[in-house]
Amino acid sequence: MSRRLPRIRRRHALVAVVGALLLALVGGSLAQASALTLTARLKPFTTSQSRCTSQTVAVTNPATSGTTSSVVLSNVDTVGCSGRALVVTVYDPTVTTWPAARRLEATGTVTTATATLTAATGSFTPAAGLKVHVTIGGWQVPATWTYTPPAGPVNVCQVRNANGTVDATKPCSVVGAASSNYWGTNGSGQGNFDIDFSAPGISNSQYVSFTVTIPGAPAWWTWSTSGLTSANNGAQVTSSCSALPQLSGRLAANIGATPGLYAAFVENRAGQSGIVCQIP
Repeated sequence: MSRRLPRIRRRHALVAVVGALLLALVGGSLAQASALTLTARLKPFTTSQSRCTSQTVAVTNPATSGTTSSVVLSNVDTVGCSGRALVVTVYDPTVTTWPAARRLEATGTVTTATATLTAATGSFTPAAGLKVHVTIGGWQVPATWTYTPPAGPVNVCQVRNANGTVDATKPCSVVGAASSNYWGTNGSGQGNFDIDFSAPGISNSQYVSFTVTIPGAPAWWTWSTSGLTSANNGAQVTSSCSALPQLSGRLAANIGATPGLYAAFVENRAGQSGIVCQIP
């Protein structure tokens, strides 16, 4: 006579058997996994942990015209910094916000001790009062800015769109020679000048930008202390007073295809109100 196990005890026995089988399977899988060799592809990389040089980079402008999109570098450390990214930003220290202060940004790679970098977009009017910020490999390095004046009088103009970009399809030229007048004595002299432009095809939303040179100063005149006191046709002078007798700026939009520039100036800007060139 056989006795049946209670249903509950049979269920427990079945669970125990299934558990043993699962444990055996998992153990085998773990054993196989432990025998595997895991490999990962290593990707080489480089990083600059420190500044590659403390050598001072000298920056100037090409002495070819009143406006330029290039800067000329010298004394770049090619031994410690070869192949590293190079960023040069020319800025106006008199402007308080960085986006507005920037005049030009040019990038390149350190390959030679002397190099010319050209910005991908934009141009600027070089002046003695500007400064420069230089980074090599992402680190700021000491840098100096020196203004190199053009070899002779510069009188040029461009047609620009409302956003400041040059419209290369619209010609602009200086008509005739600039004229000037001077009076007074050394230290208290005054003067004025005018110059005309021709910009055929300029639209109402566009404007003329310019770099011009005031001619004919008498021997007693001192430009380093001079300043512009007024300019017509909505002119905005963007260059430094210290750059005189050369000045750069823009006229207002929608003033026709043959606008002119008339400006008055003084030999001693100290104490003068309403100076329209940038100080210094």
